[in-house]
Amino acid sequence: MSMLLHSHFDLTDGHDTAATLVQRLLANYSKYIRPVKSSSTVTLVKHRVWPIQILDVDERNQILTMKTWLRMSWNDEFMVWDPSLYGGLESVIIPVQKLWQPDITLYGSVSKEFERHLDTDAIVSCNGTVIAPQPTIYETTCAIDATYFPFDEQACELKFGSWTYDDTMIDMVAADDAGDTNKYIRNGEWELLGVPVSRNEEYHCCPDPFIDVTYTVQMRRRSLFYIFNLVLPAVLLFILVLVGFYLPSDCGERMTLFVTSMLALMVFLSLVSDYMPPTSESTPYLQSYLISTIGLVAMSSILTAFTVNMHFQPHGCPPMPRWMRTLVFKYLAVSVCMSGRTMKYLKRSGRVTDLDGVNDIGEKDTKDGKCTENNGNSSYTFKSRVTMALLDENTTHDDRVHEWQAAAKVIDRVFLFGYTIIFFCLSAGIMSYLFFTTR
Repeated sequence: MSMLLHSHFDLTDGHDTAATLVQRLLANYSKYIRPVKSSSTVTLVKHRVWPIQILDVDERNQILTMKTWLRMSWNDEFMVWDPSLYGGLESVIIPVQKLWQPDITLYGSVSKEFERHLDTDAIVSCNGTVIAPQPTIYETTCAIDATYFPFDEQACELKFGSWTYDDTMIDMVAADDAGDTNKYIRNGEWELLGVPVSRNEEYHCCPDPFIDVTYTVQMRRRSLFYIFNLVLPAVLLFILVLVGFYLPSDCGERMTLFVTSMLALMVFLSLVSDYMPPTSESTPYLQSYLISTIGLVAMSSILTAFTVNMHFQPHGCPPMPRWMRTLVFKYLAVSVCMSGRTMKYLKRSGRVTDLDGVNDIGEKDTKDGKCTENNGNSSYTFKSRVTMALLDENTTHDDRVHEWQAAAKVIDRVFLFGYTIIFFCLSAGIMSYLFFTTR
């Protein structure tokens, strides 16, 4: 019982001692005047920031929202006492609102409620050192460079400095060479790479410089989400375009497939634009890639219209020009491995293939109803020759149609090979460049 009473009296004495000390320290104390006995004394402020969590990165408005722990310490020459006179009490806790505080401000703050001082407690030591730990959430401007989206890295600056005191009154130093990330909580979208610190002297308005401490928040975007939700669907849509060239030329759904793919790529382009800041300074490579694929799909629609028109030939279609037959069946067919099915079109006979040629022969080589061949070895009646020419025309019309259809298939296969090469070179080149450039 006696021990409990003794402990109770000790606690009471300690409480009374601390209350007496705080009362004496705050008596005649002005929190509006810099706590120095000589106006030439410079107050040294030690600044330290612990990044706790990246809450949001607003790319469109270019705003970084981060939860941090802030710690500032300075020397107050009026907060000094002899611990031996107060029962060995070496420190007390005083509400920071009752003490003078340096007006350290985040220069790039965009918070609607601009709070310079937080209502927390400060630890005051007997030698005059004041330590003010403060948890806070900062909203600051951050210049977003989305050129390498979604493999981009960003560097956002948190610049702290006095708003009114120049270097003749307040000096600032960083407590560490870099922000302490031991207490950092991982973010699902951004990876924190580091928080280097620098001290700067800047001239804003006055002959004497202002001191600031700048924390550079270096972070890298975690790209897996965007790869599965933006990049891969766009790649698969373009593969459908390649499949469209493999469909037969008489398939009526080819044009529908190309137009639908182009519209879907436009939707993905709009989704990418939602993540990008509205700026004309740089264009993300991913946007350029999607625009390029949209252009290729639009071009494929034009090429499809060309091959479909070639496939469906009307009655009385003209024969294929010799240069085109040679180009398509001799060179292009070989390059796309279709020479075996098209070689027969290169070995067409030189027989009469249209009625106009027969009429010309008849007019030039007919005498008294007789028609004589150019070699002069045999003769036929003009009526018989016209009848044979009509039959030959009906026969060769089907051959002409088949020839045009075979040419359309060869050209489709050329477009398939060409688009495949362009697509894989474009996709692999851009994605490899984005990935390895940012690593």
